[in-house]
Amino acid sequence: MSKFTTGELAKRAHVSVRTLQYYDKRGLLQPNEVSEGGRRLYSPADLKRLKLILLLKGMNLSLAAIQEILDSDQASHVLALLLDQQEQRLRDEQTANAAKLKTVVQVRAGLADFAAVPIKSIEDMELIMANKKGLRRIHVNMVVWGLVMDAIEIAALVYSVVVGNWWVFGAAMVVAVLFATLTVRYYFKAVDYICLACSNQFRPRFKQAFLAGHTPKTRKLTCPVCGQTNYCVEVLGKLKQG
Repeated sequence: MSKFTTGELAKRAHVSVRTLQYYDKRGLLQPNEVSEGGRRLYSPADLKRLKLILLLKGMNLSLAAIQEILDSDQASHVLALLLDQQEQRLRDEQTANAAKLKTVVQVRAGLADFAAVPIKSIEDMELIMANKKGLRRIHVNMVVWGLVMDAIEIAALVYSVVVGNWWVFGAAMVVAVLFATLTVRYYFKAVDYICLACSNQFRPRFKQAFLAGHTPKTRKLTCPVCGQTNYCVEVLGKLKQG
């Protein structure tokens, strides 16, 4: 059978020798035997008991309570209950941490989109996240409306081909152009832009915004405050600056 000296046991359990000496003094973990040279020797069973002690200590139990539990006739039953509670607590923490991690990832992604927005408080952070959700909602609405108009145009085209009446398709195209114009105007009235040079939030004229080069999240505009032309960050019109 393997035997461990105090130093070897401490190394295996990742604790200090002083900790083992203290447990020995308290009678919580005494060596299996003492060699002729006076060296304390521990068995594999002692190592298992030590790991159990450390586990219970990690559950914020006092050494007195741990000793009482381990020495009790109902030790197995009590340990089972404690471990069940510990498992549930860890699962709850895991769920909470997963939710926190998701929030961190979302906030980090939001920061990349709104690098020009000054953040002075947690309220500013919450405002940025709400802003991002609002922009996403606007983009989704525009995609949905576009798909509806595409469906109407295709239906009108098929009808005109089958019936031979191209007035229906012509009327559908006129409606589509009007609808597209209204959709674009709605879009530019719902969003503002933030200048990366001076952090000024502004709403450009429709013609300037419509003709400007753009990416999915920015538009190349001239700031009315500093006069610089840059790719400005798109934000909701209601986003307030601190």
